[in-house]
Amino acid sequence: MATVMAATTAIVGTVSELLLAPSPGIARAWGTRVGASVVAAGSCFPGTVVPTADIAGALDVESDWLVRRTGVAFRHKASGDERLTDVAASAARRALERAQVGADEVDLVIVATMTPDDLTPHTAAIVAAEIGARGAGAVDVNAACTGFLAALALAVGQVESGRAGTVVVIGADFMSRVLDYSDRTTAGIFGDGAGAVVVRSVEGDSPVGPILLESDGRDGDVIHTPRPSGPVRMDGQRTFRRAVDTLTDVASRASALVGVAVGDLDLAVFHQANARITKAVGERLGLRPERVVDCIAELGNTTSASLPTALAHADAAGTLHAGDRVLLAAFGAGLSWGGTVLTWNGAGTRAQRTPAR
Repeated sequence: MATVMAATTAIVGTVSELLLAPSPGIARAWGTRVGASVVAAGSCFPGTVVPTADIAGALDVESDWLVRRTGVAFRHKASGDERLTDVAASAARRALERAQVGADEVDLVIVATMTPDDLTPHTAAIVAAEIGARGAGAVDVNAACTGFLAALALAVGQVESGRAGTVVVIGADFMSRVLDYSDRTTAGIFGDGAGAVVVRSVEGDSPVGPILLESDGRDGDVIHTPRPSGPVRMDGQRTFRRAVDTLTDVASRASALVGVAVGDLDLAVFHQANARITKAVGERLGLRPERVVDCIAELGNTTSASLPTALAHADAAGTLHAGDRVLLAAFGAGLSWGGTVLTWNGAGTRAQRTPAR
């Protein structure tokens, strides 16, 4: 009898371990600490480039004035037959190629967007199919300019819990779909595009620090895009003041959570909302201009795509190195905002750089 009971206990224990164990695709020993690492970024944009001069003419303002006000000299604009899913899939493929990860290894695809092609099927499902990640989970997230950070938080949580081993996180928006090109406040700021990162499981502590996500819906009227297709309306002065204050605060707190002084960060990637906002936040935090990514002049404000396209821009420009401590922070409609500090684990070795101070 004792032998039977012992055998039964052993079988129950084995079955429990199998039921509780992570999916077979996650290459780690069950019971070890798991972290989530951002290992690559990629971006893609529609083929049409629109100079600010073209937009300024329709607004009856000087092009130089509009560039000074926004920091945007050019932006990409989707044509009528271009689909967001195609651009998002291209960004995802580039990130996977950069990471040297096959699409068949992807467990989950998350797309942050506020301008999907259709209500259904949702963007992530189409993107997963287009990149060859058939059978992967697929989820869309809408948190406007903070959408990518929200999607990244979901991805990191899935990986750290052992429920996914590889996640593709995409931010993609065609803001031209919801713009009024006669509105001086918004017409010159926004652009279209997509950016993606690959998040993978690693043993040990997570290279991605805590991700702060916060909101204040009481001021949601500051940036509003009504159904079914806008146009987006924005109180420019209120947005500017709130963005500078909030980004400065969340950047400081996200850095403190990982025990890094803001001045010791290797790179700061803020949502590319407006060049004046980026400059003001950098100055308040005491960051050197060369440590702050600023690519809005060529891309415009791409909303959910802003952070991953800025990461891809920094990687391509050679200003992002393996081992760098990178701040990500965003603020936008909702109102919502967030921030985190991660250690970049992209390809290559850590480069020698001048001291942060």
